Amino acid sequence: FSTLHTNDSAGAMTRLIDMSVEPFLVASSIIGIMAQRLIRVICEECKEEYQPAAAVIKRSKLLYQAGKTRVFQGKGCLKCNQTGYRGRTTITELLVPNERIKELIVEKSATSVIKNEAMKQGMRTLRQDGLAKVLRGLTTLSEVIRVSADDEI
Repeated sequence: FSTLHTNDSAGAMTRLIDMSVEPFLVASSIIGIMAQRLIRVICEECKEEYQPAAAVIKRSKLLYQAGKTRVFQGKGCLKCNQTGYRGRTTITELLVPNERIKELIVEKSATSVIKNEAMKQGMRTLRQDGLAKVLRGLTTLSEVIRVSADDEI
């Protein structure tokens, strides 16, 4: 295990190469890379359903249908010190390199190319994991946007 500061899991590959690790060593050594961020959890005491603004829906890329998709926010109470949030949880992204991704690493491909290939192989991004937690009522759209701002899907 090791820790690197990158925007996402794909960025760890290029960070290692930037640190003078040979691309073939990165490709052959990496079993998996996990990116994670902490997000605030909606306070259960003051949680209420709401309809997010159109601009927030568009920015989050949530597939929202009025009347069918339920999203929540905290209105603020004594339990959460009027913040609407109480506690934290993680959003995560796990990249497990297959042969194609290893080839891209050796070729020193851009982070975006590696990430797109990982997504084709089924990787769930930080933003996607966050949106799943929004739909489960754990956090808010604005919190996911705030924490995964660099995550383009």
